[in-house]
Amino acid sequence: METVDHTGAEIHPGYDPASRFRPLLNFMNRQFGRFLVPEKEICVDETLVASKGHNIMRQYIPSKAGKFGIKFWMLCESATGYILQMTVYRGRNFDPVPSGELQGTQVVTSLLSSANLLNKCYHVFCDSFFCSLNLATRLLQSNTFVTGTLRKNRPMPNVIKSADPAPNNAVYMRKGKVLCMAYRDADGKRPVRMLSTYLPAQELRSGKPKIVHVYNKNMGGVDTTDSVMKAYSGQRKNRKTWKKVLLHLYHRILHNAYILYTKNTADTPIKSRVRFIQDVVESLSDTVTINVIPARARPHDQRRNIHVGVKLLSGRKEKDCCVCSRRSQAGGRRRSRTACSFCGKGLHRCCIQFHYNCHEY
Repeated sequence: METVDHTGAEIHPGYDPASRFRPLLNFMNRQFGRFLVPEKEICVDETLVASKGHNIMRQYIPSKAGKFGIKFWMLCESATGYILQMTVYRGRNFDPVPSGELQGTQVVTSLLSSANLLNKCYHVFCDSFFCSLNLATRLLQSNTFVTGTLRKNRPMPNVIKSADPAPNNAVYMRKGKVLCMAYRDADGKRPVRMLSTYLPAQELRSGKPKIVHVYNKNMGGVDTTDSVMKAYSGQRKNRKTWKKVLLHLYHRILHNAYILYTKNTADTPIKSRVRFIQDVVESLSDTVTINVIPARARPHDQRRNIHVGVKLLSGRKEKDCCVCSRRSQAGGRRRSRTACSFCGKGLHRCCIQFHYNCHEY
């Protein structure tokens, strides 16, 4: 079967639609595992970088807020949401599922293998898209455990598939290390079916099965990370999908860096996430200097290059930017938390190239 794009044109077999951000993604995956040894509980889920730009990788997921965008598979530490591995899903034409294998099984085993976490007794949590008896069997062969929800149309014991327990009751079945369960939370709700190769058929004092309690506690790593990322995402409307993906990946790096900071810092109190992001941006920007030639130099003056930089104002002080601020115009005032390191006037870093009058020539 030939691969075609959204216009029907044939695509070269060596074409990679993720080639623009593939180097950064590969670099991230190599580095993420170097700085953190994850806890035993890890989770696998999908995330969507919202975009309506024309792209052959674009997916439609009605359950997501954005609905259209580029889908990523993510492996995270359950406790903190630290990203251990993430891969882009390019569509069925570019990432076909091997014959006789479920896509969920292929994704989970590929992520764990890439992160070098197989055969280390890790406990993986995943939802009904990934979880299956096939996945449980494959992971047990690699000395790895799994807990997740099951879809009713997936292979499972008939007793569990047809179970209709009373409210706050559960039905269990076990075969070796694989435990299946059907549980109804309350009257009027559908029963939920779950599988675990690690947890016992045990109920808590509240009457809730232990499988449900542990699953709810450890499954939200990816969703928690997504909700935190939305607060300061910096995303803007852009027709170029790859630009949105690149900016998203940079923010993923910043989020992982902030988790490492909170785990290893001696600061009291710990910086907020927005303050951490500001400090990272400012520390990177402070090293940037450009060559500026005076615009009004007299003909007999020798033109010379001046290295102009900016410095951060102390505390929460702000000054009007001497380049872009116009108090005489409505809404034209522009405040800056940085100032020229030579003349002390307020100056944005992006306005350095237009700041010619900080010296007497």
